[in-house]
Amino acid sequence: MKKYIFIVAVISLLALTSAVYSLDFDDTQIQGLNVTTDIDGAFNASQSENKTLAIIFDQDSCVYCDILKENVLSDVNVQNELNENFIVLLVDINKNPEIAQKYNVYGTPTIQFLDSNGNDVNRIEGCPETDEFLNIVKEI
Repeated sequence: MKKYIFIVAVISLLALTSAVYSLDFDDTQIQGLNVTTDIDGAFNASQSENKTLAIIFDQDSCVYCDILKENVLSDVNVQNELNENFIVLLVDINKNPEIAQKYNVYGTPTIQFLDSNGNDVNRIEGCPETDEFLNIVKEI
């Protein structure tokens, strides 16, 4: 009987652990980087603050999006440059397909840079190295 209770307890613990790991956590925030998912707010802030808008298009289960967030966007120098000179908008292409279509985004990660008037400034497709990304944003 004790063996049966132990087995049930282990199975229950494994099921609980699996359920916790399968939860959809909000990974839209990157510690140290001012990021928004509010599309209208980002466009308004870009205009009112006269800052370039950096739209980061990503999606769930995108390995390169995760690499971009973990290795490039988490870099202190990248964060300082983006926080000081850009409004950063994170757009999930599956949740906002109309925005992705408007900017012809079919793969992720893609970073579209727009001036405060909404004009294209630059675009990065894929996941660049940190130094390459930093050089691009400093030139904008």
